[in-house]
Amino acid sequence: IDSFELLYYYDEYLGHSMWYIPFFLILFIYFTGCFTPVEEESRMPVAALLLMGPSSLYYWYLVTEGQIFILYIFTFFAMMALVMHQKRKGLVLDSNGLFLFYSFIITLVLIALWVVWLWNDKILRKKYPGVIYIPEPWAFYTLHMSNLHAAKESL
Repeated sequence: IDSFELLYYYDEYLGHSMWYIPFFLILFIYFTGCFTPVEEESRMPVAALLLMGPSSLYYWYLVTEGQIFILYIFTFFAMMALVMHQKRKGLVLDSNGLFLFYSFIITLVLIALWVVWLWNDKILRKKYPGVIYIPEPWAFYTLHMSNLHAAKESL
């Protein structure tokens, strides 16, 4: 049993940190290079607007399934602080920076909607105790959706 507990700890805590901390650090470093003094360069093409939804959904899944909200929110606050700092220097985000920044904003909205939707779920509330309540999509699926699939198959 000790080896299973060690494996679980590595998978859920240490492994997530080893993967997501460098990932968000690289995103932030990339974001720092997305500023331009020219206002016209900060327009996003239509294709970028269409891809913003899937990108935000991907980040939502990373944050909720990986249980890395603290890392995500610190990265988002650092991005906001950088935008405000660069604005004082007369720099604006280029289209790549806007895409990443808006994707993070939409991700935060999706996380908020997810939490509000599952706020009164007593079973998930018990599974995810604490101040920060963000249930994993897989836990929701196995708890609620798998029962629906089983019921449909039995018909």
